[in-house]
Amino acid sequence: MLKEFNLNKKDKAYLIAILLFSTILVGYYINFNNSIGIACSDVYVYLLNALFYTGEKISTTSFVYISPVICFLTSLLFRIGLVDKLAIFIVTGLFAIIGNIGLYILLRKFFKEELSLLGVIIYSSSSLYLTWLANGTLDIPGVSMIIWIAIITLIAIKENPKYYQYIIPVMALGFFTRYTIILTIPAFFLFYVLENGFAIKPEDWNYMKKGLLIGVAIGVILLAIVLIMGNGQFELGNQMMSGIKGTSGSVKDPAYTPDVGYYLKNYPNFISNSHTVFEANPVLNSPTILSYIVFALLFVGAGFWLYDNRFNLKKHDKIAIIVLLIGILSFTRVTSVITSILIYIGIYLLAKDRNYNVGIFMLGWILANAIFLSFNIVKVNRYILPTFPAFIFFVLVAIENIHSHIKINKNIIPIALIVLFVIQAFAFTATFEPTNKYLAPEEISNYIIDNNPDYKNMTIGVYNVRPYSWWIGTNIEGIPSSVHSKIDQSNITYYISNHPINLTNFTMVKNIDTLYLYKNNKTPFN
Repeated sequence: MLKEFNLNKKDKAYLIAILLFSTILVGYYINFNNSIGIACSDVYVYLLNALFYTGEKISTTSFVYISPVICFLTSLLFRIGLVDKLAIFIVTGLFAIIGNIGLYILLRKFFKEELSLLGVIIYSSSSLYLTWLANGTLDIPGVSMIIWIAIITLIAIKENPKYYQYIIPVMALGFFTRYTIILTIPAFFLFYVLENGFAIKPEDWNYMKKGLLIGVAIGVILLAIVLIMGNGQFELGNQMMSGIKGTSGSVKDPAYTPDVGYYLKNYPNFISNSHTVFEANPVLNSPTILSYIVFALLFVGAGFWLYDNRFNLKKHDKIAIIVLLIGILSFTRVTSVITSILIYIGIYLLAKDRNYNVGIFMLGWILANAIFLSFNIVKVNRYILPTFPAFIFFVLVAIENIHSHIKINKNIIPIALIVLFVIQAFAFTATFEPTNKYLAPEEISNYIIDNNPDYKNMTIGVYNVRPYSWWIGTNIEGIPSSVHSKIDQSNITYYISNHPINLTNFTMVKNIDTLYLYKNNKTPFN
């Protein structure tokens, strides 16, 4: 199976170097994230799911459908005794390593060893990647699965059709790792159509049927497990429809951003930035000169490519351009799906008689994600991570074009960028403003536990059930901090608020960072 990777001795040495670099980097960021605490509240959901997979009771099962792959793997570490946030940091970190190795193999389909290594270093050392590396979130694991799906797809289409039997099973596993990987799937279909047309070859179909059977079986089994464990709850369908309509989330969501240009305007920060702030989500500010260098290389290389690939428009190209313009004008006026379909049709009509299939595939990869995510009213910077491998492909193409037009040593640009990005990889943590607010939920929970040996028999009110269901247990009751009367009239022993509040029947007994612990006056003080 591995022979289709076409790796030589030099590749193997580079892969070992990538493995070592990625392992050290993941270890470094696991330690960093452990010192900060859990910065994304979604991670508490995954931890609780993982705990549920071990047989423990949790306060809610309504989110058990989220990433059963990551949660199950985390539960395995729980079973051997590592019942800690470190477990999910390790699991998501392992997926990052697998993704880095896969990206090198993917890039080697198009570039020489040095440029492929550079691509991996840029990807794994970019600011946005490092912000979410090994911290329990699903985005980097999702990208890793997309990368491996892309590898298998390229091999199946261009080299060996037997790989079609692996595509759908890996897609099924990827889907249950991070559901949004389906956004990239249209790019794979576009590539197949550009290479083979709309008719499926009989020899391809034989392998596709095997893959379809295995993939459906995997999907059905995982879905059945999720439905049974979640008491039939599976809200993904509603969420997907809301996303398609652009109505996912609300104006009250901390990540509410109506600006459709959010991702485009912030992309330079995502490559390299000098100031990172923890707000509702980490915010990356102030792009560095390294980011500008990358974009300068991209634009110069693109200019050379356009000069070399001038082509005359044919009659049917006018139809393609009209469809593309309609697609662009339709953006935000109809659903993201309709816009994407129009743009894909336009791209296909423009590219079908020209030998740019790989570039179109990568462009489709970017657009499939960018259109949907930009259309949605809730925008979080990590959502755009799936576009990075394709973006890096174009950066490497640009560097190749520069080498073909300017007589310089072909190792200068790759070596310089590798050195600069490796430095960034380990220096990036210094860009974060210091904060203790993500450790505060753990510390205030430990205060309750340490001072109340029978805390499991108490009911503890909280402003947000996610972190405290993990740190304290099932004896949690969610009560908004703004509803003072409800808190005062309740029989809870403690109430945890994320801001100071005036209560009649409770007294504040502890303040940790932005958290305030109130104790019921009817409860004897320890």
